Amino acid sequence: MSIRLKFFILMIFLISFLTYFLYKIYELSALIYIVPFLVLLPIVVIFLTRGQRKGILDIALGHYLFYLNYIILGVIFIGLISFILNLIGINLIKLIQNNKFYFNIIFLLYLSILGIIGSINFRILKTRKYEVPILKKNSVESMKIGFISDIHLNDKFNGDVLRKSLKIMQEEKVELVVITGDIIDFSYKSIKDNVKEKIEGFKFKYGIYSVLGNHEYYGGIEGNEKYIRSLGINILRDDIIEINGINFIGRDDSHNKRRKNLYELLKEIDVDKNTIVLDHNPIGLKEVRDKKIDLYLSGHTHNGQIFPFNILVKYMYENAYGYKEKNGFNSIVTSGLGTWVIPYRICSKSELVIINLKNENNKSDIK
Repeated sequence: MSIRLKFFILMIFLISFLTYFLYKIYELSALIYIVPFLVLLPIVVIFLTRGQRKGILDIALGHYLFYLNYIILGVIFIGLISFILNLIGINLIKLIQNNKFYFNIIFLLYLSILGIIGSINFRILKTRKYEVPILKKNSVESMKIGFISDIHLNDKFNGDVLRKSLKIMQEEKVELVVITGDIIDFSYKSIKDNVKEKIEGFKFKYGIYSVLGNHEYYGGIEGNEKYIRSLGINILRDDIIEINGINFIGRDDSHNKRRKNLYELLKEIDVDKNTIVLDHNPIGLKEVRDKKIDLYLSGHTHNGQIFPFNILVKYMYENAYGYKEKNGFNSIVTSGLGTWVIPYRICSKSELVIINLKNENNKSDIK
């Protein structure tokens, strides 16, 4: 069964359930038409305005999607509770019908609390630190790397969060900054802020390096790549550099169907040295089995961004978020600085990552 067919079936189920439940409570026949329209509206808008949404339309769509998601989840939860209570003779639907005013107040309060929590998780930048061991003999004693991803610069997400993250990393005495793609949300043409002016004062010993993400491809790869380079950020597209005795492999995004696989890239390096891979999408982790890679860095997932999608991404990727070690192989996936459209996070936080590479055998996650 294709993904599109599964999505179609899921939408039919959600619309039918939502329509039935709300009709049972409010007993308005117009809901039969209103509910499908309200659920399908954002899908139609996204399809018709891809890459063309600006300003208030994009902001409105983000808020709409967030609250629609939690209205649907709230109704599903109440429906399940209603089914369970019916088994012991309690008619929850009838109880809600007789107390619609209080039900509406409680439901609005539920949405408001989620909105506040989601906004705080999105706006307050968290710094997460990891210590990762260097096990190969021919390595440096230590190195501090700043790691960010998924900034999604556009006409409403400006360079302030990028500036803030670089400031924190400079205070942390980071030697190298790496970015794993989606610096731009769609096209550099939509960015109104003078990002270069905001970040040009920051200097790091080994500079700033980035790979490209799927969103750079969506908006025109040539123009977006040129813009990113103009910010003073070095781009790696299936390129390899050696910094401080460590191999850094920067993979092009999987949207480039001609990108090299890891087998090809590993032929070009000295595998006796520590090797770190930068790849926007952690789906590339499937390729690293039996390969001599020490650390794999990715973004893309946003850690699901909002519940319940954080649960979904855990089943989609070998590592959907955080630090994972398996048989001496290390991977870190960050939830990123920005988000796609929806300016909220539930069960996810905006973050930057500080990686302390240590020439020792122990490791720990520093909160």
